[in-house]
Amino acid sequence: MGIRLCIGSVNPSKVRGVVSAFQSYFPVSDVRAVKVETGLPPQPIGLDVIVRGAELRARLAMSGDCDFSTGVEAGFYRFGSTYFDVEAAYVVSRELGESLGFSPSFPVPPWFVDEILSGRFRELEEIVDSLYKTENIGEKTGFISLLTRHVVVRSELSRLATLMALTKILNRELYEKGALR
Repeated sequence: MGIRLCIGSVNPSKVRGVVSAFQSYFPVSDVRAVKVETGLPPQPIGLDVIVRGAELRARLAMSGDCDFSTGVEAGFYRFGSTYFDVEAAYVVSRELGESLGFSPSFPVPPWFVDEILSGRFRELEEIVDSLYKTENIGEKTGFISLLTRHVVVRSELSRLATLMALTKILNRELYEKGALR
């Protein structure tokens, strides 16, 4: 019998990535993608906001019959004068605790950030769809696919963020106080 996995998003790209990560370690028998409202801005800016979004998504998707619940949130954080896009995954398990992981980050063109901060666009996807004449790019291959000439796709970022979150859950004895003493 496999696990029931709940995901705090109906975005096909995020769902694909989360499911793929879990399938690396668990037999997944049921996936429940849940539309959740976090109350956060469409374009989270700052690691604290991104992490809060991922955690809220995981908690809001968790129900009594979920073995695991995962929330993935993408957003920008600033390092020096450059903004980077990153995905955070927050995993909640009924029996194995909670954990957070991140995907690789990539720099966002400065004028994209300016367009969002000025209010002209609400989120990265709107700018990319407008510029590249795509539609709902964030639910498909993502902006990263265009930037990497289709070498990396968004679902891979969701998968890697989730795998990084699962490291603590899979190795919880290493994270418990005095486990190896």
